[in-house]
Amino acid sequence: MAKTIKFNLICDDKPIRTIEDLQENFSIEDVLAYYKNGLLIRWLEVRGYSKELKKVSSIKTEDALCITKELIKIFDVSADEKKIEEGVYMIEFLDEHKELCTLYEQNKFKVQSIIDDYQTGYTQLVHGILDNPSDAARIKANIEEMASNYKWALDLNHRELFWTLHDKSVLAVMCLLMNEKTRNYYLPVEIKDMTDEKEDNNGNTSSVENVVKKTSVLGLSSAMADSTSSSSTASSTDKKYDIQENADKRNMYTAICKLLESAGFSEKLGDNLTTFAGVTDGYWKDLEPKGKKFMIISMGSGDFVRSAGVQGGDLSSTDVKDSFVIVDGVDYKSNSESRKLLYMEV
Repeated sequence: MAKTIKFNLICDDKPIRTIEDLQENFSIEDVLAYYKNGLLIRWLEVRGYSKELKKVSSIKTEDALCITKELIKIFDVSADEKKIEEGVYMIEFLDEHKELCTLYEQNKFKVQSIIDDYQTGYTQLVHGILDNPSDAARIKANIEEMASNYKWALDLNHRELFWTLHDKSVLAVMCLLMNEKTRNYYLPVEIKDMTDEKEDNNGNTSSVENVVKKTSVLGLSSAMADSTSSSSTASSTDKKYDIQENADKRNMYTAICKLLESAGFSEKLGDNLTTFAGVTDGYWKDLEPKGKKFMIISMGSGDFVRSAGVQGGDLSSTDVKDSFVIVDGVDYKSNSESRKLLYMEV
């Protein structure tokens, strides 16, 4: 009898010999591809995983998201469902791009065809958000696709997009602020170079990098940036913010800040919004682990938040107010039972 020839799968650049290996290195893109080309079933056969083979062979759907969820269930993989959905949507976008590139090559890259497809693709992404106003994974994936592959259209259309989403989906507006490529369309940005130095009265120079980094990366308003920079030798009066001379951006930013105070704001975000309240007895309470990013929505006066485990990274309520600060993990400190910290996973 011929000997069965075994082979390894490669997931996340790691060789996969066992189910345990698959669980530890599960990659949506890799496993989904193996399922579609039949290698997953063949691997289960030669490795003798008859129970899993029967379940995988019984999958009837052709929907990529449903297939992925079934595979995660079959292989007992611990995963964030929303992140799984977002990942599958991004894979579908990549597949669409590959198909378009093939068609363009076959059609000798006809210019009008490319322009029409570009416009259609962007419009479909917008409608995908409007048709799924409460689906965070779909919204995040569509926004990332816009920012990565339709930037030219987004540069022209980001104002119209904002006001459309403002009326249709509060969640989508928050997702625009979570994405590092789109948040600067709507939040104040300090436009001085991050390595600029300022000379003090004694002729010494001091870098304004920390102040600028906080305003540009975290999106602080000019008023808050002034407050932040008061402890620095760099004078806030020398700074210039794009929002001050950009009426459209100023109006959008004002509208965003008002959303936070609007009736039903929390309810509209549903389980995408996390709320915590409680006394931490002067200690930092680790709410979320390092390695996951979160956007701080609001926090009570007197409380503090920081990225997980970052010494000296304390942010007060003034620092985070209307700033949509993004942190890596969440540590929280409070002496109140009633004040609340509101944040969202990026």
